[in-house]
Amino acid sequence: MNKMLVKHIKKNDTIFIGMLFALLFAFMLTAFLGLYLARSSSLVLYKLILNIIVLAAILGSIYVFFNAMIVIQLLKGKKVSMLLRKSLQFSLGFLYPNTISLSRLFGLDKNKIRAVFSKLNNQLILSSQIQVKAEEILVLLPHCLQKSSCPHKITCNIHNCKRCGLCDIDKLISIRDRYNVKVVVVTGGTLARKIIKDIQPKAIIAVACERDLSSGILEVKHIPVIGILNERPEGPCVNTKVDVKKIEETIEYFIGKEE
Repeated sequence: MNKMLVKHIKKNDTIFIGMLFALLFAFMLTAFLGLYLARSSSLVLYKLILNIIVLAAILGSIYVFFNAMIVIQLLKGKKVSMLLRKSLQFSLGFLYPNTISLSRLFGLDKNKIRAVFSKLNNQLILSSQIQVKAEEILVLLPHCLQKSSCPHKITCNIHNCKRCGLCDIDKLISIRDRYNVKVVVVTGGTLARKIIKDIQPKAIIAVACERDLSSGILEVKHIPVIGILNERPEGPCVNTKVDVKKIEETIEYFIGKEE
């Protein structure tokens, strides 16, 4: 991994952490404002409502701060206990949409938040020591990996690929044959959900852009999902690529062959 990429990843991490602390500040501001209004009011019911809001805001502040500390430890590459990992895994469903809303408010690139969310999810899954059989792994691929000029439709049926080698599908079929995993090309979230329901895998490796990965990870419950960002040398949704080695390494992790 080159130095420029490392710097880019660290910058995204900082933005994500910044959004968490902005969320923390919002809760604290709500608590102070509610406390001020409660003290200046003489209406009992109004004060009661404000005190409830203050309490909720204080608890929210503690909740966000606690999880922000876990996020910082993970992004620094430090080990955290299983209990803390489970806590963050549960909390990301709340933290992620709020950080996305704040990034929109501050005019920041939402994809940077999405990328860090996927990265955190991957770290949580990879630190859980999950092992499954190769045939229980589903590799979900976006149709944009296929060469746009290719006349052979491989959506839902990757066997239609003629293996010309002009796109990464050929390499991914080789990985499927080597490990006996299930590999399916999908056109979007609706088809992906159907495939998951039909196959019922015990682990998923999903390749997609930041938006599709983050939404897919949030939607899929009770199945570990490792998200791998696609590469877009020609722009989004056309002739994209993927780091095939990452997919192979993730398969080896799931089946317990990782060095």
